[in-house]
Amino acid sequence: MKNKFYQGDDLTPRLLFLLSARLEETIQTVFPLKEGKWLVITKKHKWFLKRYSSLSQLEKQIQLHRFLSNNGFTKVIPFHPISPIKFEKQVFAVMPFIEPSKKPFRFQTKAEREEALQLLALFHQKTENVSEEMASGFHMFDQISVWRKRLTAFQSLLPELVRYFPPAILEHYTDMGKWCLEHVVEQPGDEGKMAVIHGDVAAHNFFRSAAGSLYLIDFDLAARAPALFDYVQWVNRVLPIVGWDVEKIMEHRVLSLYARKKNWLIYTMFPADVFRECRRVMSTSSKEKRIAYQHAYELTVKSFTKRKEFFKKWKREWEKQQG
Repeated sequence: MKNKFYQGDDLTPRLLFLLSARLEETIQTVFPLKEGKWLVITKKHKWFLKRYSSLSQLEKQIQLHRFLSNNGFTKVIPFHPISPIKFEKQVFAVMPFIEPSKKPFRFQTKAEREEALQLLALFHQKTENVSEEMASGFHMFDQISVWRKRLTAFQSLLPELVRYFPPAILEHYTDMGKWCLEHVVEQPGDEGKMAVIHGDVAAHNFFRSAAGSLYLIDFDLAARAPALFDYVQWVNRVLPIVGWDVEKIMEHRVLSLYARKKNWLIYTMFPADVFRECRRVMSTSSKEKRIAYQHAYELTVKSFTKRKEFFKKWKREWEKQQG
């Protein structure tokens, strides 16, 4: 068995021997893709190998994939039947390696955004019908609790963040977060029917194949919650792309149902992206900090004027709706 290794590749010969035996194929080359992800090339096929944090996390994803495939949702990449692979204290899974499109999927065009929303809507349509037993394997997602934790973490980092960003701008974002948490209304039942949500609907979790198909991938953060909360996160990711023009993204039919929800405007106003990216700046390694900082600076400082006007406009609209 010949293997081509790169520095930092932690796949041991023993693990590759086990993988080769399970696949019943001779492994020729292994390429690291990202941390915990590899391309494995055999004489017959190309496989995608991924390491998971725990056996239970992988098993519930295998079960979800199987449910989706059995119910006509084909836009997930199936697990190989040899998965899971347990090696020492690590857990791995194997999937077919699908050649990616040369053009990454980025939510940049209306057509891309519409395609992503249609795929999400079909996914939720299926997962609203999972059995109670399967649903119970996923943790219950609590949006307000997540917000509180993000705001608290952001506030705790302020003494360090002021070295990177203007203090007055950081204070504005803190106030935005506090206002949203103060005014969001906990109203059970208003958010819609329970489903299994994806939990991380960033553009990199929509995979365009070279053949043109769009897949939903990486269900590591899947949770039990109303589908609404996947769309809240999706809108939060897309708003910077469209210059915080809520009306522009609400043209998508999939989102029209949620515009009538009591908390919808507040959900779009919470600066989750700023809190997330500022935390990433402080937690990333020195090697990657420059890239993380450039992205966070774009969101936090360069776009601040537009973001501030967006917040003021929809705050007034929300207050008007309250009478």
